[in-house]
Amino acid sequence: MRRALLLSFWLGANENGGRGLTMKPARGRVAIFGGALCGAAALAVLGLLTWHESPAFRTIGRNARDDAPYSVTMSPMGEVRFPRVPRRAVTLDANYNDMLTALGEGSKLVATGYQNNFYDGFYNQLNGVRPDIDPRRLAFLSSGGGGMFDKELLYSLHADVHHIDPLQLAASRGWSESDVQEIAHNVGPFFANRYSRDNNYQGNKHYEYYSLWELSAKVGEVYHRADTIARLQAVYQEMVGRIQSKLPAVEKRPRVGLIYYANQRFTPYSIGHGGFGQAQYRDVGARDAFESIAANTYGGSGGASAALDKEGLLALDPDVVIVPFAIYPLTKAGTSRADFDRLMELRNDPLLQRLRAFRSGRVYPGGTPLQGPVFYLFQVEMAAKEIYPELFGPYHDDQKYPSNEQLFDRNRVAEILKDER
Repeated sequence: MRRALLLSFWLGANENGGRGLTMKPARGRVAIFGGALCGAAALAVLGLLTWHESPAFRTIGRNARDDAPYSVTMSPMGEVRFPRVPRRAVTLDANYNDMLTALGEGSKLVATGYQNNFYDGFYNQLNGVRPDIDPRRLAFLSSGGGGMFDKELLYSLHADVHHIDPLQLAASRGWSESDVQEIAHNVGPFFANRYSRDNNYQGNKHYEYYSLWELSAKVGEVYHRADTIARLQAVYQEMVGRIQSKLPAVEKRPRVGLIYYANQRFTPYSIGHGGFGQAQYRDVGARDAFESIAANTYGGSGGASAALDKEGLLALDPDVVIVPFAIYPLTKAGTSRADFDRLMELRNDPLLQRLRAFRSGRVYPGGTPLQGPVFYLFQVEMAAKEIYPELFGPYHDDQKYPSNEQLFDRNRVAEILKDER
């Protein structure tokens, strides 16, 4: 069965390149969206049916290699065969959007998972670089609450590759292996690895975890641009080396608490769980304020966290509090700047005003665990400045720093990205 599943991910497995000459028409079901997004998403999908026919949106390979068959191997798919470099891509999680942008392939994106998973503050600091992803022209697979999407939407998008982990679909959306095989054979293969983000795959299939750089390099292979990832990784390695050379002894470092705050609940997250989602904090040697309760934090032992109440948070009393996802624009939904702002409203709470991080003014917006290579560079810098401002300069919420306070060379990164455009 596993061999059949791996083979099913091949694109181009038949004489016609595996795309299937009979594209399955939508049968009244496109997707389930919530609220006002429904109409907009439906129009976006209808628009996408004609976009790939328009010269303005047709992407042409840069050289002859782009039209030669090749394979890339990655867990959990195994070997994935491509008849040519993909010209239309779909993602679910936002880290793949950052990867595509880094590779200069963002214009190929026709749909992504969530409407609010966009932040351009980092790209704005790179001279001459603008994201080549325009959210206004995309379809969205899910509503803000994570609503289901069905196979008909993927048929209508007609993508050459789906950067969606098939085991994530099985675990969270109830897709069967036959559902995955059908789309991989008739539309385009799946190529993604979800659980490297937190090293927390709970299924019984063989599963390998990758660092962010390893995963990005695999995606780079798909687009024949893995060298771009290697160049960005070199920037990262130099920055982290300089940061780590200046760190104080472990016992002198502040204790950092990552907290998801929503609906009056404090959900702790342990830095020590592994995966690239919070790797920036480990890169800068952060001490985990929640180490003693790691098994009961979000993702601990594969389960959901038991939320802390005010007394529980005060008992652990982190020196620094960071709210993940808070770089995203302010929305009414969770996992955005709104969560950080709500937490900051508690500074005058009779009990929480005693929290050490509130007293010292060391409560910060955090980056997104859904980071790709460009976000990762900036978020390592964020972590260093939020945790050690006396060593690396204070954190600026607008991400703007004078050149002498920047921890990596923006111009160097900009040139790498511009070389791909």
